[in-house]
Amino acid sequence: MFDLSRTIKLVTGALMAAEATWKGYLPEAGDWKKTAFLLTGPLIVAAAIVSYLLGLIFAESAMFPQLQPTLLSTIGTIIFGAIGAGVVAFIFSAFAGVFGGKSSFGLGLGATTLAFVPGYVGQALSWLPWIGGLLSLGLGVFAMVQLWKIIPIYLEVPNGKRAIHYIVSFVATMVAMLVIGSIISPIIYGPDAASPFGQVSRTDTSEQPSGGMFGDVNRRAAIMAKAQEDTYTPPSDGRLTDSQVRTYASFMQEVAEKQAESMKRLEQLAEKADEDDQLSAKDFGTMMSGMTEVGGLSTAVVEVVKENGGNWAEHQWVQQTLLTASRQKDINETVAHNYRLYEQYSDQLSDVGW
Repeated sequence: MFDLSRTIKLVTGALMAAEATWKGYLPEAGDWKKTAFLLTGPLIVAAAIVSYLLGLIFAESAMFPQLQPTLLSTIGTIIFGAIGAGVVAFIFSAFAGVFGGKSSFGLGLGATTLAFVPGYVGQALSWLPWIGGLLSLGLGVFAMVQLWKIIPIYLEVPNGKRAIHYIVSFVATMVAMLVIGSIISPIIYGPDAASPFGQVSRTDTSEQPSGGMFGDVNRRAAIMAKAQEDTYTPPSDGRLTDSQVRTYASFMQEVAEKQAESMKRLEQLAEKADEDDQLSAKDFGTMMSGMTEVGGLSTAVVEVVKENGGNWAEHQWVQQTLLTASRQKDINETVAHNYRLYEQYSDQLSDVGW
């Protein structure tokens, strides 16, 4: 099914005359195998190889030369790229059916692949000196704009439901890739190697850059991995301290504030999209950031604890001990002591869902 001249024509068309190219390919898009061999596979492989070669050439002039791509990381990028393409296509097409559109994996793969052509170009050029990072980011955002535009053509999601479909699909994709990345990445690269989602070390969550569409997913996975290394030995008397409960309440309030802020931004963008069916590139940048944050709600607590220098194992013990105290109250002296602390901070804890 591979036809190099056709592939080049479609890629060029997706960059230069996107809508005409999308509509021209639509009659063939139902065959996901054809799209995989003609477009998705070649784009993933070509982007990874070009990025690898440019990385070898320009690594010394890059801001982070220690992250120079290797043959192993390039192979991993191709594997994860293939997994990611399938996951994105499946989720967007599945939710299209839920929101009144067409639930077709073939159409979903065709739509996401054509829309992401600028993103693949950005990935390929990311190692260019000075402008590579900006190109990668800009073309990545542009790809998300293109995905917004192609969905009603391929998946026929009704206008009134496009925003909610887009947001729900993207969040589900981020969650799925977080889970898949945390499971598969250590198998391919080992526990301390860089991941293809953004080349962020498992043992460093703050200083190294994250890149690519799933760079933030990788950052979250790295934080989770680092948190699992924390250890804590509870006191022999099982009693909480005032400092522990105060810190716990502070962490949880910060999580709640971040979640509320992210949801507010997404709701505002969804309302804007439903009103005029248009979103600017800046809006999409905000939407992507917000959806990434919402997609990471399951890891938000871990992030807040670790970013504030907390011990994840201790945090979990405090949470479980407070939960026990809230239920058993004064069953014994230790629980009664912990329950008094729980009551002391009950206002703060009630604000975060206790």
